[in-house]
Amino acid sequence: MIALGSLLGALGTLSVLILFYILAKLSERFGSVIKMRPQYRYYYVALVLLLVGWIAQLLVMAADLMPANVQTWLLSSWFVLLVYYVPVTIGVTIGLVITWRYWSWLVVERNG
Repeated sequence: MIALGSLLGALGTLSVLILFYILAKLSERFGSVIKMRPQYRYYYVALVLLLVGWIAQLLVMAADLMPANVQTWLLSSWFVLLVYYVPVTIGVTIGLVITWRYWSWLVVERNG
């Protein structure tokens, strides 16, 4: 059951990676039309951080499946914190801020 949860978690992280890539491409086009500063590049920074977290997630998932053949530090909580949670948190925060900068007009636009 743990392997299924880990697999679904890795698929969730991969889906956020794909979402940020799509948002980067859409924001690049939208920003060029309205002559906005190229802030979409921060999506690629977020993508790199999410990719680091995703790879760490896959490593930990593989280590969970064969615990006899792995280093003990790979399963330690500090490794997961520093290599998965921190980069993913920073990447998602960057993506949230840049998404708000590009697409907030969809939320605050009023017909008045």
